[in-house]
Amino acid sequence: MQHIFRCRPFCCWGIANLHAVTGTLTPDASCNYTTVGWHNGKGYARREDGGFYIWWDGIDTWTISAVLGTQGTEYWTRTDPNIIGVYAIGGDAIGEATVAEGTHP
Repeated sequence: MQHIFRCRPFCCWGIANLHAVTGTLTPDASCNYTTVGWHNGKGYARREDGGFYIWWDGIDTWTISAVLGTQGTEYWTRTDPNIIGVYAIGGDAIGEATVAEGTHP
């Protein structure tokens, strides 16, 4: 008997598979993101073009940055176990980033 396992939202990565980052941001981190792997015990998401990531620091904070696992000089953070919500400006970034489940046009 063949078994086919399908990944339901939240079952594989601990977060939904698709996210949208919105806002008037500099650098422009807005776009659709797909959860693609594990980082510090939770799933991380990569922007469609690979230019930005949403990742968990392993303690209490989600970060949007250009390099997985490194804030760099322009980033946004959210101190909350939930990836969904408003992210505070970090470093030299400009604008308020919002992460929502799903995609945006």
